[in-house]
Amino acid sequence: MNTRKNYHDAEFIGLRYVRAERRLELNFELATGGFAVVSCEEVSVFRLGEMGLQNVASRLLISSEREIQPGEIRERINWAASRDSWEYAMTDEQAAHFTTEIRQRNLTLLVLEPSIGAELVVVCMSVEHVE
Repeated sequence: MNTRKNYHDAEFIGLRYVRAERRLELNFELATGGFAVVSCEEVSVFRLGEMGLQNVASRLLISSEREIQPGEIRERINWAASRDSWEYAMTDEQAAHFTTEIRQRNLTLLVLEPSIGAELVVVCMSVEHVE
């Protein structure tokens, strides 16, 4: 089922990554009550940072549901591809590739922007809202 939910003020409560299937499941407790699962299929890049005891979402951005500007695509993927404060320097060619693939909907960019706590960026083939 592909039902959009409101993730503003939702609590990000965990994730499950299945390496063999390259599938990432994100779990939320919604501010309005109830739970939601977002499934990311064929994950190629992801990074989770700053997860703590409280992880409240400001918003969940999904490129297949809204336009994300090229500069923001580059910035988010650059952060996701860097590790342990080591700066990843995405080339202009790499940035153009990701931007084109995301804008043509061949890849999907998911960004969890925090109010507090966890920040997450995922590049994958598709995103599905699961009941």
